[in-house]
Amino acid sequence: MTGIKSFRLRLLWVFVAACVVPLAFALYTDHAWEDYYITYRASKNLATGHGLVFNLGDRLQTFTSPLGVLLPALASLLTFNSSDAAALWIFRGMCIGAFGAAATLLFAATRRLGYPIVVSVCLFGWLVTDAKSVDFSINGMETAFMLAFFAYMFWATFSPAPRRWLHLGLAWAGLMWTRPDSFIYIALFSAGTWLFNDPLRTGATRREWLGIFLRAGAVCTAVYLPWFVFAWGYYGSPVPQTVVAKALPSGPKTLAGFFKFLLDLPANFHKPGNTWAAVFLPSYAQFGGWPAVFGIGARCVSVLCSLVWIVPRFRTEARAASLSFLGANLYLNYFPTFPAPWYQCLPAWLAFVTLGGILAQLFAATPVLGRRRAMIFTRVVCVSFALATLGAAGWLTLASARQLKAQQALIETGTRRKIGEWLRVHADPHDAVFLEPLGYIGFFSQLKTYDYPGLSSREVTACIRRQGPGWAGLIVAQRPRWAVLRLSEIAAILQAAPGLLGDAYEPVIEFNVRAAVLKLDVRGRAYLEFDSAFIVFRLRS
Repeated sequence: MTGIKSFRLRLLWVFVAACVVPLAFALYTDHAWEDYYITYRASKNLATGHGLVFNLGDRLQTFTSPLGVLLPALASLLTFNSSDAAALWIFRGMCIGAFGAAATLLFAATRRLGYPIVVSVCLFGWLVTDAKSVDFSINGMETAFMLAFFAYMFWATFSPAPRRWLHLGLAWAGLMWTRPDSFIYIALFSAGTWLFNDPLRTGATRREWLGIFLRAGAVCTAVYLPWFVFAWGYYGSPVPQTVVAKALPSGPKTLAGFFKFLLDLPANFHKPGNTWAAVFLPSYAQFGGWPAVFGIGARCVSVLCSLVWIVPRFRTEARAASLSFLGANLYLNYFPTFPAPWYQCLPAWLAFVTLGGILAQLFAATPVLGRRRAMIFTRVVCVSFALATLGAAGWLTLASARQLKAQQALIETGTRRKIGEWLRVHADPHDAVFLEPLGYIGFFSQLKTYDYPGLSSREVTACIRRQGPGWAGLIVAQRPRWAVLRLSEIAAILQAAPGLLGDAYEPVIEFNVRAAVLKLDVRGRAYLEFDSAFIVFRLRS
């Protein structure tokens, strides 16, 4: 009994330590992601009695995550809809708790699997020093809940308990409530567990696993079905508009296209923009400004984590996580138009679980070598690798915090929010605005929005289907009163339709913080430069 109490006390300290990191990150950066305000506009409308919609009266599902929209609505209600800032901090508190629970569950599960304490501590360190996971657990996205339900799934899979099928089904349902594409991760991890099953570790045979999965699937269906039915009835489709809009620019996905993607993978593996390196780097690291050695190291680790599943007699959990990591990267690099950084957090955690399994395997294998020097050498190499990767991850997280603190001050609060507030004052409430960065500008202006690629507008997606994704054609077709454009977007529109922004639209005001951005001494500054200047155009009478 004393041992159980001591273990629970250690888990409490693990939970506290895991929560401290994102809390400190939030206090330092105050970072609120652009997409949070896309979702929060629907959350606020729900909380104030106007329905779960972005534009009033238009039943369109402009968010992807059910939990990501409902919990901020609850947070707003808790403030009596009086403070959007307080609602964000309440939601941050929920997310920080979920992040802490995720790290604690994985730590507890690995200890139960017999991992040496040094390996469990290393795994914990990787989890809480991943720059994107920490950031997207405090910036208003649903990421922390996805990580928490993944950790719950891992715990239920490798910690045999009464009614394991019930725990597994609830974990699956939680993942689906967090992101509808979670069925991909559920299928990958379950397939890996079944294929590489070791009954001594999982406590079930392959045949028994089929029964567990069947009952867990029934639980998942029962828990997720209410949302599925509601979305279909309320919006006319269970597929979010965000999924429809993001799929259009890249065109339809086919089996032949996927095979071609696989054949081209060796040639494209090193190119920026894919997830093989980005999964371990800060958000939008492909803009540049980060040491090249981190990209090289990240790709090497990705290769390692992608191949562990083919090694016979390796630990079940490591092979299942490795197969899931490989499948997740193939999915993210082919199917979405762009693998957004918040999509990459769960694949990163799959990689960390794989690495933890490798270290645990090596620590367990060294005594078999029969030579003390070999055992010491192997463990020194393992610990050195862990310390090197932890040091790199910690540095990246600290550098990312400095970058995002500046980004929040200059870009989000200092530019995009100000554009929205300016439009709120100068535009008629019935006006419409064309833009790409929908979040801050859309929320603070409260105007009807025609955004690219149509996250909030079925008119835009219909127009893309008819005439393609060219911005000049979209503006001409929708004819909004206002357009908010970056300088690079203006250049592309002028090339496609030279008279559009001179004859039909006139520039009204410029919001430009480029000079302040160029003075910054932060890593990844080019990402901030991309959003440092906007011009607001108005339709001529």
